[in-house]
Amino acid sequence: MDSINQQDRISSLPDVVLVMILSFLSFKDNIKTSALSKRWRNLCYETRNISFKESEYVDHFVSDYVSKRTSFVQYMFNWVSRVPIQVIKSFEICFGYPVGFEAEIKSLIEFSISRQVKKLVLDFSSPFSSHTRDEYRYDDFVIELPALIYGLQTLESLKIYACLFDPSRFANIGLKKLSIGWFRLKNIESLLSKFPLLESLSIISCSLDEIMIAGQIREVIIENCIIPYMSCSFNLPNIEIFKYSGDLIFFDFAKVNMILLKEVYLDFGVEHDNDEPSFSTEEAGGILSHLLNDLRSSRTLTVCSYLLEVIPDCNDPLDMLCDVKTQNLVLETHLHPEEFMGIRLLLEHCPNLETLTFEVLSPRPFPMAPYGGISSQIFWLENISSRCLRRTLKILVVKGFCSSWNEFYLLNYFVQPAHGYALERVELYMPTWLKETPKQWAHYGAAMLQSTSNRVQVILHNG
Repeated sequence: MDSINQQDRISSLPDVVLVMILSFLSFKDNIKTSALSKRWRNLCYETRNISFKESEYVDHFVSDYVSKRTSFVQYMFNWVSRVPIQVIKSFEICFGYPVGFEAEIKSLIEFSISRQVKKLVLDFSSPFSSHTRDEYRYDDFVIELPALIYGLQTLESLKIYACLFDPSRFANIGLKKLSIGWFRLKNIESLLSKFPLLESLSIISCSLDEIMIAGQIREVIIENCIIPYMSCSFNLPNIEIFKYSGDLIFFDFAKVNMILLKEVYLDFGVEHDNDEPSFSTEEAGGILSHLLNDLRSSRTLTVCSYLLEVIPDCNDPLDMLCDVKTQNLVLETHLHPEEFMGIRLLLEHCPNLETLTFEVLSPRPFPMAPYGGISSQIFWLENISSRCLRRTLKILVVKGFCSSWNEFYLLNYFVQPAHGYALERVELYMPTWLKETPKQWAHYGAAMLQSTSNRVQVILHNG
């Protein structure tokens, strides 16, 4: 009876309220409500957030894949033709390599422009690639931005992947968020000058002839880009978030106000795949130590396993690396012995650390072979503490916990009273793919860790 009364209460609401409720659903779930009743049949067309993702409608591995794509394009056309409202908030098309559908895609983009869209997402990158920079030829892109978009005054957020456009044609519009992917940017500084209100910039898998990023931008994300001169300069007085993934390059932060910096993410994992590295490990360690010094005011810092490996190899790492103000440190690690010195080095230079997270990239159930005479058991048995362990570190998190020996030796080091009394809680997150028997080992490992310390609470989570 209660469920019937609840349904009646919802049905008694006016359409405008129901549309507002629907706005909290995903676009796909929004569409499903049209099957509820005759009254609900057309309400979904009044949503102000429209999203067409090929992956949600088309199985790429069926025999009639091409016809399914054609049907999907027709479906998008039919859907927008029934939209009665004149203003929409967001419009998204994710449709990989749309050869043969250029006219239809252009028409859909123009529909969004005619509805004074605020957030526009156009992703035409191929679903069959791993989205690496080397797998794209810019001449293969077939979709070009319509001319009307360059002066669209309502536009606040724009994401364009694998799409042709002319950076010089943008007018002085109030864009606040810009994301560009799979494109050759010849003069990014000139492009950014068109958007004086820009707060967030993402550059993904692009080729950059030169890179100087300036403006009032608060968030900068650079991922997997080709930077020929191996250097990047910034003039950002308001920067709060900086994220970089890609080759090791030189960074110039001389004109950056570091006081406001809240979050930094650094991933140089691609250096592991380079057959001919541009820098020796000693040179790389020096470059990354200087980079950490420049970014030392960040409250949250995430670093990769490559950084952990090379920073101890620089000349006199203890003196070269300055103390950082980081309160939340995230280490992406394989927990290989060659990373241990880097882990210890960072801990020693994070005197204000409150939360430490290990994101285990590839956990192994057995100890790895010693590296340079270092074994995990011997290394973490050494009675060496750090300032954060003695004073500030309260929470330790391990994501991807499988109860390997390397994990156990590391965690046992942190919970030992001899190394400090600040630690209050250890949270262990098992990966979602873990089978039943390894799960039992994880539970056993967590219980064994808890037995070594009554002072620290050990909590095991399922994924």
